[in-house]
Amino acid sequence: MGKSTKDKRDIYYRLAKEQGLRARSAFKLLQINSEFNILNDNVKRVVDLCAAPGSWSQVLSRTLYKTDAVDNQVKIVAVDLQTMAPLPGVEQIKGDITKRSTIEEIL
Repeated sequence: MGKSTKDKRDIYYRLAKEQGLRARSAFKLLQINSEFNILNDNVKRVVDLCAAPGSWSQVLSRTLYKTDAVDNQVKIVAVDLQTMAPLPGVEQIKGDITKRSTIEEIL
C-alpha cells in the first residue's frame, strides 16, 4: 500500500492556499473563463449567488477590476447565508436567495 498522509487534499487545494485564494473552486471559474471568455471587457456587473467562502468573488474582483480597484462601472455582489470575510470591490449581502427581500436588496 502507498504511504498514507494526514492531509489528503489535492493539488488544487494546495495551489489555492499558495495563491491566496479562498477555495479550490476558484480554478473552475478560471478554467471556464479561459475556455469561454465569459469575463471579457464587456462584463461590468456580476451577482455571485451562494458565494461563501468567496473564491469566485475573489476571482471576479481580480479579473474585472484588473488594475483599477475603483472602476465605478464594475459592480460585484456576493450573496450567501453565511458571513464572509470582506473582499475589495465586492459588496456582500447576507441573505437567502429564495427570499423576496434578498432579491430586492440585490437589485
